[in-house]
Order: sequence, then C-alpha cells, then structure tokens
Amino acid sequence: MSQHQAAFRARQQTAGKSVTVTKKMHDELVLECERLREELAQARRAVARPRPGRDASEGVLPAASGVLVQPVPDTTELDERQLVVTLGVREYFSLERLAVHYGLPKRALVERLLWWADHSVVQSFGDDDAGFNRYVNRRNKKL
Repeated sequence: MSQHQAAFRARQQTAGKSVTVTKKMHDELVLECERLREELAQARRAVARPRPGRDASEGVLPAASGVLVQPVPDTTELDERQLVVTLGVREYFSLERLAVHYGLPKRALVERLLWWADHSVVQSFGDDDAGFNRYVNRRNKKL
C-alpha cells in the first residue's frame, strides 16, 4: 500500500505544478502568438509595397470582378475570329449569371475573362523573356 500512496502523492504534487506551468506556458504562448501576428502583418505590408524601380500599378492585376465592372470598350474590330464553344450545364448557367450580374453581353464577359487570365500569365513571367517567348509562340500550335 505504501507504494500506491507514494505514487498517488507524486501525482498530486505533479498535478499541482502542472497547473502553474500550464498558466505560465499559456502566457508565453499568447505572447508568442502576438509576436507572430505582428511578423505576419509586417510581411503582408512588405509584399503589398511596390518594389523600387516599378510603377505602383505595374504588376498589380485586378481581381476578375474588377475587370468585369470596367466600362465596355468599343469592340468594332475588323479582325475578329469566330469560336463555337460547348459548355457544361454548370458553366453555361455560371456564364448566364455573370452576364446578368455585371450587365454584360456573354461575349464581352468571356473576352474580359480571357484577357484577364492571359494578362496574369504574362505578368507571371516577370523578367523571364525566354519563358514569355515560349508562351507567346505556343499560340500558333494546335492542341
């Protein structure tokens, strides 16, 4: 019985200390969490800051919704191509909803989204001229 009592007493002493240690650890973790949040905020501000030598608007691509709310440009171009597309039901109704929501013809909606996607890919190359040239030259190849 004395071994059981000794083990019980040891557990009681450890349990009492762990409450104090847990409180202390909690306070330290709260401070660490606050420090990490501040580091994250600083990193986000650094990423949002324009790089030296670049225009503030250069390299910043608007969200798709920002592209869709811009005024509709005059699209009376002589060099047009026809594209026949079959869409799945979900995509078809998505296109309809977007067209109604933004008050755009489906053609203008598709054109803007394609421009936006292409522009984001082109910007992703940065100073990689070889990568950009490979991307541009692929347009002539059939898939």
